[in-house]
Amino acid sequence: MLSDRSRVEEKAMNKKKLWIFVGMSYGITWLLWLPLLLNRQWDADLPVLKYQFYLGSFGPLLGAAIASFMVAGRTGVRQWAARAYSFRFAPRWLGIVAAMAAVYGIVGITAHRLITGAWPIWSQFGLTDKLPGLNVWGTMLVLILTFGFGEESGWRGFLLPELHKRFSLMNSALIVAGIWMLWHLPAFWFNETYMHMGPGVFGWAISLAYGSVLLAWLCQGSRFSIVPVILWHGGFDLLTGSDQSDQAMAMVCSMLVIIHGVLLSRKMARMKA
Repeated sequence: MLSDRSRVEEKAMNKKKLWIFVGMSYGITWLLWLPLLLNRQWDADLPVLKYQFYLGSFGPLLGAAIASFMVAGRTGVRQWAARAYSFRFAPRWLGIVAAMAAVYGIVGITAHRLITGAWPIWSQFGLTDKLPGLNVWGTMLVLILTFGFGEESGWRGFLLPELHKRFSLMNSALIVAGIWMLWHLPAFWFNETYMHMGPGVFGWAISLAYGSVLLAWLCQGSRFSIVPVILWHGGFDLLTGSDQSDQAMAMVCSMLVIIHGVLLSRKMARMKA
């Protein structure tokens, strides 16, 4: 049994770890995005890398690694990585991710046909001008490595289980959602997708919140390994981030996430942990 003093020290250590993670995640990502913002808003003409926006996705990954090291040294980093990237979960969770991707894809493509009157252009499926020169497989790999591996190593690989030490899974998921939303803030001043959202930002925020609930459920089911979460996040962004998905697929897939999140939130609200 831990003494009262040990509990206080452990609680203070966890708080310190969380603050370091948030500060480093925001700081690294926003520093990488700063030249893009300055160029877009003030024509600063600063040199940027070809995929610099996507590199910002590694902020949460580096934040998790730095926070783990600063609080517990190499042992902390090993423990975080061993849990986050573990394959010790039931294979059915990979099947669940594949089934969800198939359902989202079928419903999204069908909605595109019904709303626009035409099927998607298959040769352009998943492609975006933001990642020029890549085919669908190259695009998917970039999305899995950045928005999947880079982001989720922090959000669900580190932040969610740390919060879950003190809060229910539902509340932890919502706190992650709030931190995740604010992390995107600079993009609203330089990234065309975010700059043109207008009132749609409310729908984006709702889908992100319920997406956080969905991913928390998926993460818990896989024993807090983020391998299924990485694949889900990369696959979802492939469906919704392509240039032609703006017409229907992105909206419909986001609605599916909200519906799924609402159903799961009711289930999670009844859970004691």
